[in-house]
Amino acid sequence: MEEIRETSDRGIKFLIEEEGLVKRPYKDKAGIPTIGIGCTYYENGQKVKMSDPAITTERAISLFRNLLKIYELAVYSSTRDDINHNQFDALTSFTFNVGVYGFKSSELVRKVNSNKNDPSIKSAFEAWRNATVNGVKKPILLTRRKREAALYFTPDNSASKSPEEIYTEHVKYIQQKLSIPVDGIFGKNTKAAVISFQKTHGLIPDGIVGPQTLSELNKI
Repeated sequence: MEEIRETSDRGIKFLIEEEGLVKRPYKDKAGIPTIGIGCTYYENGQKVKMSDPAITTERAISLFRNLLKIYELAVYSSTRDDINHNQFDALTSFTFNVGVYGFKSSELVRKVNSNKNDPSIKSAFEAWRNATVNGVKKPILLTRRKREAALYFTPDNSASKSPEEIYTEHVKYIQQKLSIPVDGIFGKNTKAAVISFQKTHGLIPDGIVGPQTLSELNKI
C-alpha cells in the first residue's frame, strides 16, 4: 500500500465544508483578513489584505493545498504507513484545526498508531470538543469532531474531481442546508438566502459563507 502524503479531493471538499471557500478577502471572527479556504497569508508569507483582488476557485484550492502541506506532513510523519485516504484526510482536518503540536501530543495519534481500527478513536476525536470563547471553554467543536470521526471510519472509495466540481458540490451543500433549489450556482437567490439565515442567527449579514456561517449551517 502506497503511503499517503496529500489530502484527497474528498478531503479538500470536507475542509471546505468546515472552513468555507470565499474568493475575495473578508475578515474572520478575529478581524483578520482572510481569503480562500481560511487562508490568512500566501505561500510567500505575505499576509492577506482587504485590498487584495479576488481569486479563482482553482487558485483558492491551490493556495490552500500549498499551506496545508505543513499539516499533511505532521500527519504523514506521525502516523503509521497503512492508513487509508479517508483516515489521512480526517486526521489532517483535525490537525489543521488544533495545530501540529496538539495533534502530535494527542491521545488520538497514539490510538491510531496502536490500532487504526480501534472504535475508541471516535472518542479520541471528540475529546477535542472545546474552544475558548470570550475566556470560556465551550464544546462548540463537537459536531466537527463527530464529522471527522465519521470520515475516518468511512471506507475509502473517493474519486478525483476538478476544483470547479469541488466548489459546485460545496455550493450545493449550502443550498441543501438552506432548503433552496439546488443547482450548484452561488447566484443572487443563494446569497439572499444566506443573508436571511445570517440575520436570524445573529451573524454579520454579508452573504459570505465563512467558518461562522458554516458552523451554524452544519448544525441543521
